[in-house]
Order: sequence, then structure tokens, then C-alpha cells
Amino acid sequence: MIKKIITIIIIIFAFFGLYKITSKKPDSITIINPDSELFLFYGDTCPHCKDVEEFIAKNQIDQKLKINNLEIYSNKPNSSLFFEMVNETCPNNSSPEGIPVPFLINKKDKQCFLGTPAITEYLSEKSK
Repeated sequence: MIKKIITIIIIIFAFFGLYKITSKKPDSITIINPDSELFLFYGDTCPHCKDVEEFIAKNQIDQKLKINNLEIYSNKPNSSLFFEMVNETCPNNSSPEGIPVPFLINKKDKQCFLGTPAITEYLSEKSK
């Protein structure tokens, strides 16, 4: 009888431990610069996004401009914000297949830039 109770307790603790290990805290929107007009949406495994990130670091664009960098592949609130901002700011970029990244939105000027060349060119000009 005691062996059964101990076995049940061990199983309960094992399930509880597994639950704690596999569950993660809810994601939140990660707006860093609330007064920024620039929002760069990227995916954590996107090679083109890495190119933009490297360009920003190399040219110290983030020292000259306030940019909100928002990861959307694994952060659902950021992803929802992305689709909301695209539909609001530049609905012509929305499609049934989805919207590719990297994607930069200038919320103030209602401008959208898709892809590494367009984003790096815009950031170069804007940071002068």
C-alpha cells in the first residue's frame, strides 16, 4: 500500500515538474522606445533579418534612430501587433500568404519597407 502511495506521489511530482519545465511565461509586446516612430519586425531564424540587424549594428543606426525591434516568429503579441500595424499603415502589403520579414514601418509617416535592401537604404538616409 505504501509503495502505491509513493509511486502515485512520484508520478504527480514528475508531471508537475514536466509541466513547469515545458510551460513558459506568456510573451508580451516588447516596445522598447514608446516615442519611436520606427518599428522593425523580424524573425529570430530569418537570415535576411540578421543582415538588417548586422547593418544596424555596424553603422550604429540604433545610436542615431530610435527603433523598436519586435520578434514575431515566436512572440504572438508582437505578431498580432505586426499584422495590425501593416493593415493600418500599409494594407497593400498584406496578402493571404502572409507578410515576409524583415519589415520596417514608419508609423508617423505611414511608410513601409520590405526586405533588406529597402530597409537598409531607408535607414541610411534617415540616419544622416
